[in-house]
Amino acid sequence: MIAAGPTTADRFRALARAAILFAAIMTITALAAAPASARQRHLSRPAATPKSAGPTLESETQVGAYDVSIYRDDHGCGGAYFEIKRGYHLEYTSRSLCDAALRVGALVADDPDERFLAPGHDLTGDGHPDLVVTGYSGGVNCCLTYYMFELEPKFRSLGKVQLGDDDHESPHFVRLEPDDGLQIVLHDWTFARWHTDFADSPAPLVILEYRGGRWRVARHLMRQPAPSAANLQSKANNSRVDAMAANYNDPYRVWPDAKMPSELWAHMLNLIYSGHPDLAWKFADMAWPARVGGKQRFLADFRAQLSRSPYWDEIKALAESPSPAATPSPKPNS
Repeated sequence: MIAAGPTTADRFRALARAAILFAAIMTITALAAAPASARQRHLSRPAATPKSAGPTLESETQVGAYDVSIYRDDHGCGGAYFEIKRGYHLEYTSRSLCDAALRVGALVADDPDERFLAPGHDLTGDGHPDLVVTGYSGGVNCCLTYYMFELEPKFRSLGKVQLGDDDHESPHFVRLEPDDGLQIVLHDWTFARWHTDFADSPAPLVILEYRGGRWRVARHLMRQPAPSAANLQSKANNSRVDAMAANYNDPYRVWPDAKMPSELWAHMLNLIYSGHPDLAWKFADMAWPARVGGKQRFLADFRAQLSRSPYWDEIKALAESPSPAATPSPKPNS
């Protein structure tokens, strides 16, 4: 009996085994000839996805013996930070700000403050060169911030001032007294969105000066003469009419359900921030509609919110400052 020859399927399987064996022999030969480091890379697990290159240098500014470098990291929250070096010595590193823009001087070259914020300009009036880095960020740490430093005779921080929702296009650095340093004019946003929308939120002006090693409220510049009785009565009448109109459909509502116009506490804040808290409480009595309840609750809520101001401890002392005959109004960059 003649044995049957290999089938076509048997021949294909034999060819496949031969091809696999040939590939294995070639791989072993290549690894034997390769350096040990290459063999290790080949036999190890697949490499992890490479990490990002990290922050990139966005700009570098030389100010005398100092270099100010601004870095940006487009990963994560898009943070930015800056470093100040003197030679190889790191003098200062800022905390990273999310979604931020940073610049030496004013935030934008054509901002009205650029003249006073040029590198080396004296901010405090002591004749020493100073440096300002302006930051603008979104998110929780919004919004405008000035980082200030004295460069000579020894590097030191002059502190930072946060301006909240103030816009960078408005002038903030002014010279109200010719023989002193600059002042910073800003708004206090403690009452932003307090029982009203942002557009109608009052934000009283605050004037800061560098005194005693930090930026403090310039009480002698903020205190203003008291308004006349007629002026106070006129504003109180207008606020009361607006409050009555806002509660026309339910005139017996009680605060905080009652609708009160933000002009009421805007006038109160202006009186307090100009050194006349006694007139602020009197104004509330004059402006509050007789049918609307909850005035004492309103005053308690107002005082509680006022105490959250970062300037409140110094604003309270305004009432003790001498009343000037006339105080110059802030003039930008004069």
